[in-house]
Amino acid sequence: MKKRLLAAFLAMAMTAAMVTGCSTPGSGGGDSGSGSGSDSDGGSAESGGTKRITYTLREDVPSMDPQNSNSIGSASANIHVLACLTRNKEGEVVGDAAETWEVSDDGLVYTFHLRDGLKWSDGEDVKAEDYVYGMQRLMDPDFAADYAFIGYILKNGTAVNNGEVPVEELGVKALDDKTVEITLEHPAVYFDAMASMCAFGPARKDLVEKYGAEYAADPEKAAYNGPFVMSEWKHGDELIMTKNPDYWDADSIKLDEICIKTVLDAKTGVAMFEQNEVDITIVPSDMVPQYAEGELNTEAYFTGADDYIMLNQTEGKAFANKNLRFAMNFGLNRKEYNTLVNYDTYVPAQRLVLPNVTSADTTYGEAYPYEPFPLENDDAKAKEYLDKAVKELGVSSPADIQVTLLTTDTENAKKQAEVLKEQYEKNLGIKVEIEQVTYKERLQREQDLDYDMVVTGWVPDYSDAYSYLELWISDGQYNHSGYNNPKYDEYLEKSTTETDAKTRQDLLFAAEKLFLEEDAALVPLQLRQDTYLVNPKIENFNVYFVGYDFNLVYADLAE
Repeated sequence: MKKRLLAAFLAMAMTAAMVTGCSTPGSGGGDSGSGSGSDSDGGSAESGGTKRITYTLREDVPSMDPQNSNSIGSASANIHVLACLTRNKEGEVVGDAAETWEVSDDGLVYTFHLRDGLKWSDGEDVKAEDYVYGMQRLMDPDFAADYAFIGYILKNGTAVNNGEVPVEELGVKALDDKTVEITLEHPAVYFDAMASMCAFGPARKDLVEKYGAEYAADPEKAAYNGPFVMSEWKHGDELIMTKNPDYWDADSIKLDEICIKTVLDAKTGVAMFEQNEVDITIVPSDMVPQYAEGELNTEAYFTGADDYIMLNQTEGKAFANKNLRFAMNFGLNRKEYNTLVNYDTYVPAQRLVLPNVTSADTTYGEAYPYEPFPLENDDAKAKEYLDKAVKELGVSSPADIQVTLLTTDTENAKKQAEVLKEQYEKNLGIKVEIEQVTYKERLQREQDLDYDMVVTGWVPDYSDAYSYLELWISDGQYNHSGYNNPKYDEYLEKSTTETDAKTRQDLLFAAEKLFLEEDAALVPLQLRQDTYLVNPKIENFNVYFVGYDFNLVYADLAE
């Protein structure tokens, strides 16, 4: 009863503007609105009605352009509208547009064979050249994709992206309309999983040239070859994807529609769930104790995100000072932070690489246990480093060090920032100003290195430590901190040519230790373990810690 009363109170606080667009979850699809008149236990398709699942995001999807997607929200949406060469099904790599593929003996050349009869949603044939063009577009310096670094694994990828050789020399080509040949810079046993990423997905050259920067900005400005098509996008409100009858495996797709609803306040999302307006929503940490695991089909899912405070180390910034970075690490009480912000529902992080990713013959965390920074603040060490920083920065006291903490405009982000501000001002005596912006602006500010410190994180693109460590290569496309250490680059470079699995992992661990023990290049914060309310009538609902949050491609709603 207590939960229902709370939800009713939250529901009354919602504005009418929040009740738009997506019909009642799983309803017949007729009327839009709040879901009044829906079943008390959530949505399921009425006889002959529309099977629809609605889930919430706390920010609008930043981009539906596959080569311009640089967030987990975009990736999770794109896996539903794109058929990449392969598909990652919770760690199992299966063929999608490619029915089969072979790998050369040296591990450098992948040859993908497309299925017969593949179609775009506008009736055009899907061709090998569409995949080649998508990857060339990703690496084209004129396009300036923020995620281009992921393509450095392609032969000549770095040189192409740096403008040193023409894009036509990228290691991708169409041998014919149905055969894509991809040559790598170095062997990577995980590349078949990378081939499932939307960044390597197909793009229609004619539509890109027609719409330019507006490609995929609205449903009619792109074509789709995946299980669903984008049919409606009210920016800042909702994005609707409708089943694609031309998808090669359309007979296996049970849903008619998927709706992504932008709900900034997680508590509002819970209220909407209780009112049968959404089918999947995150439970804010302070409400988790009210929902016992298993009740209302509530589950705790390990999303794989490793959150940290990224520090801008470019010249002239306060965090270019290594001793100040160490003080930030030893001055943080990660245990207290997790209790105050997440009500102990997350796991405090003491390192960079997610322990769950695969190592040579076990998990990375089991092979390389590592705790470079304490769970609770070490005031003595923090003061030692801070005193050095004060002297090196030429200020008279810690209070003269003033930095801005950039974060998004959600309530949870505000809470995170306030706890960090309080800890650092109390434990170190520095001054911290909070600046909240939209998620899209935060991503742009990171890319432009227009910040002092920012709460951000990373979900691995493939299950390997390299997915975390390659971010910080000195001239890396996604190095948004200004970190630069030639020795670190050397470790990463050697790992790409090392053929012995154990030796390769040793090199990656050496890089992680250098990054944290010698350089304190960021502040590890938390490993996300989110709790979701899930409509109990949803079947085959999947989350995964690599590459996406939600996978509803093969989900269904029970009658």
